[in-house]
Amino acid sequence: MSDNCGFEESVPEKQGIPSICLYNFIKELEENGINIHSLLMFRNNKMIFEGYYKPFERETLHRMFSVTKSFVSAGIGILMGKGEIDILRSVIDYFPEYDLREVHPLVRKAAVKDLLSMRSPHDKSAFKQIDDDDYVKSFFCLEPVKVPGTAFSYDTSASHTLCALVEKISGKSLIDFLRDEFLDEIGFSKKAYCLKDPLGRTLGGSGLMARPLDIALFAHVFLNGGKLWNGNRRQVIDRDFVNAAVSKQSDTFVKGTCREERQGYGFQFWRTSKNGYMCYGIGGQFAFVLPDFNFVMVISADTLEMKDSTDRIFESFFRCIYPYFSDICIAVDKKAEKLLAEAKESLEVKYIDFGDSDFSGENIVGKVFDVTENKFGIRDLKVYSDGKEGKILFKSFKGDFELCFGFNKNIGGKFPYYGYEYIASGGFVSENIIIVKCHIIDEEIGTVYFHIEVNERNEGVLLTKTNVGMGFEEFKEVYIIVKELE
Repeated sequence: MSDNCGFEESVPEKQGIPSICLYNFIKELEENGINIHSLLMFRNNKMIFEGYYKPFERETLHRMFSVTKSFVSAGIGILMGKGEIDILRSVIDYFPEYDLREVHPLVRKAAVKDLLSMRSPHDKSAFKQIDDDDYVKSFFCLEPVKVPGTAFSYDTSASHTLCALVEKISGKSLIDFLRDEFLDEIGFSKKAYCLKDPLGRTLGGSGLMARPLDIALFAHVFLNGGKLWNGNRRQVIDRDFVNAAVSKQSDTFVKGTCREERQGYGFQFWRTSKNGYMCYGIGGQFAFVLPDFNFVMVISADTLEMKDSTDRIFESFFRCIYPYFSDICIAVDKKAEKLLAEAKESLEVKYIDFGDSDFSGENIVGKVFDVTENKFGIRDLKVYSDGKEGKILFKSFKGDFELCFGFNKNIGGKFPYYGYEYIASGGFVSENIIIVKCHIIDEEIGTVYFHIEVNERNEGVLLTKTNVGMGFEEFKEVYIIVKELE
């Protein structure tokens, strides 16, 4: 199998898309400030663009969040095709150990199909409402709010329960089961894995760590009706199930938070406008499929701090690329081809850029500030800088903290206390203010900001803000700082 996992590379024009359209799309995403990590496009099973924003590379595993749900759907579809799951059967029938007297009759009625289509009896994830390490048990024990099979509500605990069902019947973890069925055969990364819940079950609603290329491989199986598109063209997922999975099963107009989320929901797949569908995860993780054009676009990103990011991405796509699809080859535009190649080469996660500032932060750098009493025990704040790179240091209950950052560049490391990979940059707004932005790029995705400011009396503030999904509680606070006496 080739380095592209069976995808032949092609210039966009040979697949009916002008290179200038891809270039304009990339530039518009950049101008909109959308923090993209990777962008891949395919048409007619050919790879027409593959770009990674430094420090991300092809082999970098990325947290895919709710894209995981579509993999759970594939597992259900395979087992249904084997006759081992009946999606019209009540899900609790497969979990008799949880069929306790306190289980509500409406929960007992919920069928596998209801969970697949996000029409479970719950309005929100059960394991976020019940303090129990057994996430599956919490699904069955939570008091329902509606009749199953009615009204879409995005319930990640439903996906988690379906994943547990796949693992219970197959006797394997979700990823291992799918590897044996077809993922290994299509070149899915051997290093990909899924995070686990407290009892060791796969986090079926959000746990996948994989390459963007892996998501493209997976999406092409669904685009091909559940059949492999290269090598052994065998049917790996029941075709009727695949057709149902990517078709509208639930209306999402009320619950959808943006235009594309209001197009409907299938079986752990979202419908989109233009007769499309997508695997879709929080923070800008997409595998967007347009069957009418034999087109797939995969994006990984961190858009957690941009509330309208999904609309912006799709608006740019439907403006810059969609109107220019052609069913025939078009002439190659060498100038546009060069522009696109140069844009691809320059892709990177953007660093903080305050322009041509001559500030050195003389009222902050090298001084020791006492942090007033706080619940996290943070104290002894220091900032160092050599004009090219800097450090924020302090102590806390968890130990010493040291975060390195670059000026006019990102530099990376392991985030203190949490151990996640990060990149960070910073800059001086004045001699009294420094701002640092840290991107978490690991099993968690998000940003952590530090704003340090002092006045003429050497009093000031350490303002922190985070958009990371879990943890990082000490970086959601405001701390008073005072320069220590020399």
